[in-house]
Amino acid sequence: MKKWLKDKLICPECINEEVLLDLNIKEEKEDDVTEGELSCSLCKRTYPIHNGVAVILPDTTMPVISDCSGYNSKNMLSSYLWSHFSDIFKDPCATDAYQVWSSFFKKTDGYALDIGCSVGRLSFELSKTHSNVIGIDTSISFIKKARELLFKKRLNFDLVIEGLITEERSCDFDTAWNYDRIDFIVADALRLPFRKKLFSTVTSINILEKVTRPIQHLTDINRVLTEEKSMFVFSDPFSWDEAVSDSKHWLGGVSNGNGKSRGIDNVASLFLGKKGIFDPPLEITDKGNVSWKIRKTENLWEYINSQFIVGTRN
Repeated sequence: MKKWLKDKLICPECINEEVLLDLNIKEEKEDDVTEGELSCSLCKRTYPIHNGVAVILPDTTMPVISDCSGYNSKNMLSSYLWSHFSDIFKDPCATDAYQVWSSFFKKTDGYALDIGCSVGRLSFELSKTHSNVIGIDTSISFIKKARELLFKKRLNFDLVIEGLITEERSCDFDTAWNYDRIDFIVADALRLPFRKKLFSTVTSINILEKVTRPIQHLTDINRVLTEEKSMFVFSDPFSWDEAVSDSKHWLGGVSNGNGKSRGIDNVASLFLGKKGIFDPPLEITDKGNVSWKIRKTENLWEYINSQFIVGTRN
């Protein structure tokens, strides 16, 4: 964990009290804390930093980091590395999704937060336009890899072809990315461990459908987003799943209740001030669709139409 994060982090169990975390450094290398812990003076909880990775999760979310399946599996890592960087290593099947999303970023002296950063592509792009960038994800596998890419400044990985058969893929990274401005931590999209009004730009890409309480996710984004000169870049396929969240919490895809009608329309109305979720409201400056792919094996693909909204505050 980079030292410049220290005065930005609060305890995820004490969000309302906004208690800054104390840092105890056991090992460090230049500006990076490689071993140590963060602690809360109020609830007395501690959050470990191991091999440079800070895990700042509430108790209810902690079990996800020990799960070796799902987003922590080797195959999933291969899938997302391809999805994030395939256009850079010139794969003919690559999409331009990350180029589209990053095209909305504006030059600012402010901080940026990339929620559900996975292996980091959008965080790297944000470093071109922001003074500091923090990427968060609940997958410890993704965050470890993102930090490795951050320090190596190039990609090298084994792409799954079929079963245990793999092929090496590699490429050098964009020289315009400002690596010293970026860091990645393990954190929860529903309990963002940051001071209020810290970020001038927040991104939430393909996350809303994957959280148990979508409205809480948007509410917490409003908490950390600055009230002036700020931007929220949102994108989601709205593929609601009752295995992830109860349909009563969905923001679309049902015939009655809060989620009545389509997700993109409901989220747009929240941007504009409905229910007071975004206060002050966001002006919608762009809206559309972007094609995105997840490559699981050579013969198994997931094709995604992600609907995006860009909201700003002047």
